[in-house]
Amino acid sequence: MLCEKCHQKQATVHMQQIVNGVKTEMHICQDCSTQIDSPISIEALFNGLLGSFLSMLVEKQSNKEAYAHYEPCSKCGMTYEGFKSGGGKLGCAACYRVFSRELETILKNVQVSSRHEGKFPQKSGRSMYQKREVDRKRILMSKAIEEENFEEAARLRDEIRSLEHLLNDSEEVL
Repeated sequence: MLCEKCHQKQATVHMQQIVNGVKTEMHICQDCSTQIDSPISIEALFNGLLGSFLSMLVEKQSNKEAYAHYEPCSKCGMTYEGFKSGGGKLGCAACYRVFSRELETILKNVQVSSRHEGKFPQKSGRSMYQKREVDRKRILMSKAIEEENFEEAARLRDEIRSLEHLLNDSEEVL
C-alpha cells in the first residue's frame, strides 16, 4: 500500500484516530510520519498509561474476588485464578475434574462442542473411533430403553460388547 500523503513510498505506519466517535485511519510512510503533528501530548499519554495501569489493578483485584469461591485442586493446589492468569494451563489431570464446569463453558465459547469432532491420529485412530462409537451406541441404547424398544436396546448392547471386546484386545497388543 502506498503512502496516502506522498503517494511514492510504501506505507509502514498505520494510524487510527477517533474523534467524537468518528474513526479515521491513515496509512503513511516513515518519512511522512515524522512530519505529522501529533495531537497527543506527553502529559495525555502519561495520564492514559497511568489510567490503564490503575484499571488493570482494579480488574485484577475484582478477578481475585470473583474466583474466591472456587476450591483449588486437591492434588496440585492449582486455583481457577491461577488457571486463568497462567495462560489457560492446568496443573495436573485432576484439574480437569475440579474445573470441569468452567472448562466446558470455555470450550463451547472457543469451538462448537466440547467433544473432539476432527480427524484422529493414524496410529491410535482406530481405538479412538471405536471409543466414540461405543459412546454413541450407549446414548442410542438409553433412548431405546426410554422408548421401551427393548429389541433395539439388546441389539445395541451386543454391538457395544463386541466393540469393547475389540478395544480390550487392541489395548493388550499395545
